[in-house]
Amino acid sequence: MKALEQNEALRLTVGDLLKDEARGLRLSLLSPEVSLAREIANYRIQKHGLVFAGFDQFFEPERIQLMGAAEVAYLETLSPERRLEVVEQLCALNPICIIATRTCEPPAELLERCQECDIPLLQSTLSVSAFFDAVNRYFENFINPETTIHGVLLDIHSIGVLLVGKSGIGKSEIALDLLQRGHRLIADDVVVMRFRPPATVIGEANAILKFHMEIRGLGIINVEDVFGVIAVRDNQRVDLVIELIAWDEYDGSKRLNLDQEVFPILGVNVPKATIPVSPGRNLVTIVEVAAHTFRLQKQGKKTGSGLLDDLARRLNYDAANG
Repeated sequence: MKALEQNEALRLTVGDLLKDEARGLRLSLLSPEVSLAREIANYRIQKHGLVFAGFDQFFEPERIQLMGAAEVAYLETLSPERRLEVVEQLCALNPICIIATRTCEPPAELLERCQECDIPLLQSTLSVSAFFDAVNRYFENFINPETTIHGVLLDIHSIGVLLVGKSGIGKSEIALDLLQRGHRLIADDVVVMRFRPPATVIGEANAILKFHMEIRGLGIINVEDVFGVIAVRDNQRVDLVIELIAWDEYDGSKRLNLDQEVFPILGVNVPKATIPVSPGRNLVTIVEVAAHTFRLQKQGKKTGSGLLDDLARRLNYDAANG
């Protein structure tokens, strides 16, 4: 189980941005002889166009500096002498690194000066807006805690339901029936959980196991191939945890669920329901009803607790009136 609990212990360098190609940053290095060990301490991006005009009051060198087509085009309008002066002003501020986007060719003066000042100069094939989105997702995944849980995560009418329980209890079989009813699979067996501030947990599949399920007696199936693309989705907020337990392990004293159970994931207390498993029980329908009940409760509607409140009022009334 992997969990990044202390953000202060994380260390991200410029070199890490180049190594992690799976994040879709599409980066290449233009200044190969500079050090890539510079640590990125500020996970916000800055565009430095005003520096070209000589205004650097709000320039933050610890942030990645992004150079788009507009900045490169502006530099090309300058005379060689003025362009060199502007480039020297930028590099004198010693930014952590500079990234040019959409295959913009930075001027030779910038490349040479970055080499001399040991400033990493990178290039992405993405546009400015696309790079902003990609790098923000990268930072978000890097700095937020994550862990893995053994279970099955499903989207049941937009409610993220996580099925947990001992191996062989029937989680995958229940999920298979739910897929036949039109619900969607996010992950089977290994669910990767990521924390999202302020108090949300997002689940997704392990990259290798994505959209696959193991059904005992049948083997491994590809859900997307069998049920179609509509039966899967990449990730889902975890709204409700349903724990499946053997019938003889069920505590009958909690059958009315008077106290809401919770299942802690990365510091977030996710509502939990415990469902006993026995032959003949229609667990698929029960899981669907649990998801619908949770949605009604989120909308402020009373379910079973409304009946208990009415009974309590009636008992109090009878006691007060002899």
